[in-house]
Amino acid sequence: MDDAFHVPIATRDSVDGIMAAYRESGMRARVAIDQPNVVEYDKFPFLADLLPPEMRAAMDAAPRQSGEELIELYRHLIDTWDGAADGRLSAALSCSAPQRVTVPYLEALSRLSRERHLPFNIHILETKLQRVLGDEKYGRSLVRYAHDNGALSPDTVVIHAIWVDDDDMRILAETGVTVAHNPVCNLRLGSGIAPFRAWRNAGIQVCLGTDELIADDSANLWGAIKGMGLVHTLADADPATWPAAPEILDTMWHGGARALGLEGRIGRLAPGALADLAVVDLDTFAFTPLNDIERQLVYCETGSSVRHVMVAGRWVVRDGKVTTVDEVALRREARAIMAEAAPGMAAAREAGARLDPYYRAMVRRAHARDVGLRRRLD
Repeated sequence: MDDAFHVPIATRDSVDGIMAAYRESGMRARVAIDQPNVVEYDKFPFLADLLPPEMRAAMDAAPRQSGEELIELYRHLIDTWDGAADGRLSAALSCSAPQRVTVPYLEALSRLSRERHLPFNIHILETKLQRVLGDEKYGRSLVRYAHDNGALSPDTVVIHAIWVDDDDMRILAETGVTVAHNPVCNLRLGSGIAPFRAWRNAGIQVCLGTDELIADDSANLWGAIKGMGLVHTLADADPATWPAAPEILDTMWHGGARALGLEGRIGRLAPGALADLAVVDLDTFAFTPLNDIERQLVYCETGSSVRHVMVAGRWVVRDGKVTTVDEVALRREARAIMAEAAPGMAAAREAGARLDPYYRAMVRRAHARDVGLRRRLD
């Protein structure tokens, strides 16, 4: 599942470029257009009041796309790419987060998800700041806000859900969403410890993810697997509440299949299932000696033992080497692109430094608010 950002705006060319790259790679991919369409300072609490007028004006002038434009791009994505490459490629929907889009666009995405039975990705309550935003802007949590706008259903993937309360969890369970747990991302950004056991006790379905490269620098699912096994030891002293290795692997395999709309078709080896598999070499340090393969997959493996990967019955990795693209040339191209982008990146860092005091003031103000939840150790 890829919630793909397009900078500065999404276009048919950018959509087609992403999908063509996935086609060439041989990967199985569901791809959404993650494109906010409200002004930057409306996505946060207090920020509009903290920013000087010239900075607000610059944000007002930044390019944004209407909901109608984005829905048209989604129709292009669906009509052109959903089911392409013999079914390896498919479409998903995304609003990024409910506070980042207009209500009409959120409602239109919700309708399109229901009509086409496509996964609908929504990043919700990753941070305490977002909990405060819901109270300040909507007078309710962002889970309740999304639900009131028809955005929660069994096709919805709610990403993060850290700062949820009991009422939020009841809604998530009753609507049948899948929550995507991103433990390494949460640690990297200091977002808090997700209430995994409370989710499961409430009857919420859970899958495992990495969020994205700007939040989980490696986007290595093996790291997320181990991170899930470690972080929840900090949340409760009772080991009975900690996710054990079989539960973690089930979250990855079967939870992931459900989130992708492929439940029963991937994440298992069985007649009739799709031939997606990874072959792990057990003659490595991670599995020497072999005591408990589930625990060693979770706590010892980093991905370095993966020898072969098959997608849709086709080998895309053999003996640790990608067979579909020239990895050396691809890395060379990436370095060249980064060198070309360096001046623009430097200018962006300078602009970010000018904004930094106002964002920090906003975060301090939000963190001082008592929201009745504890998701951090401080």
